[in-house]
Amino acid sequence: MKIARNWIVLLGILIVLSGILFVTGRQHNVYVENKTRDQYVTVKDIKYSLDGEKEKKIKPDKRKAETVKGRSHKIIVEFKDEAGNKKEIEKNFDLKATEDIIIYLPVLVKDENGWIEEFVSK
Repeated sequence: MKIARNWIVLLGILIVLSGILFVTGRQHNVYVENKTRDQYVTVKDIKYSLDGEKEKKIKPDKRKAETVKGRSHKIIVEFKDEAGNKKEIEKNFDLKATEDIIIYLPVLVKDENGWIEEFVSK
């Protein structure tokens, strides 16, 4: 009986550990897009950083793919406004276990809702 109990406990621990690793260690694709969307126009001089990584510049009408790991993330966007002043926006976002997302930088720069949505491949 003790051997069966030990195997059941070990199996339970392995199942719980597998679930934790699946949720916290899952890689997600994050697409950062600087394209015109509805009334939001592209931003010419813009840089972004995901989760404290090195800043990356993105040209107008381009999309870049990034890979992040885990659930909670932060994006920092640095750009110049119409007057030429440098501005910085910092946003936090959470991802579900199997979610890939797309971030629309022109919408984020205007500080509007809808700057992030789930990416569905065609």
